[in-house]
Amino acid sequence: DPRVRERATKQDLECDKISLDRQNKDLKSRIVHLENSHRSNKEGLVAQMETRIAELEERLEYEERDRASLQLNNRRLERKVKELMMQVDDEHLTLTDQKDQLSLRLKSMKRQVEEAEEEIDRLESAKKKLQRDLEEQTDLNDQLQAQLTATKKELSRRKSSPSRMVNDLEDDDDEDLSTDGESLYDGPSVYTFSRDDGIRA
Repeated sequence: DPRVRERATKQDLECDKISLDRQNKDLKSRIVHLENSHRSNKEGLVAQMETRIAELEERLEYEERDRASLQLNNRRLERKVKELMMQVDDEHLTLTDQKDQLSLRLKSMKRQVEEAEEEIDRLESAKKKLQRDLEEQTDLNDQLQAQLTATKKELSRRKSSPSRMVNDLEDDDDEDLSTDGESLYDGPSVYTFSRDDGIRA
């Protein structure tokens, strides 16, 4: 019967419509869920990205501060190095000047030592000469002392026998007087001159 078939077809279509509506609702629900999930994920990702960006910005700011601090330290170190180099140059010049001065002083001291050694040699020679002169003077003094003693004895002897002294004077003519004169006068004169010469030397 066509009506029965039509009714069956209509029921089938209604069932299909109901099934399609249910599927449509399920799909819409899933779409909404996916959209919500996507939105949530998107918001989470955005939040994560924002957090990451904030962290990177903070890190960048920290690194910029570090770089500025390092640049400041580098400039200070450069100034310090320049100052140290200038100080080293000044000390090098000072040491060079001191070295030159010490070299000059050393040469002067060597020259003074050489002059002192020459003066010592001269004084040693003068000392030896004085010693020789003293020895000669001592010998001369001994000789003069012996002559003086002999003369005193001779005078004493002649004073004790005046007549004999007169005879001896007459017999010997002037020979003894010449000899005695030389002993009494020439000897002391030589003695006095040599002594003074030794003192002056």
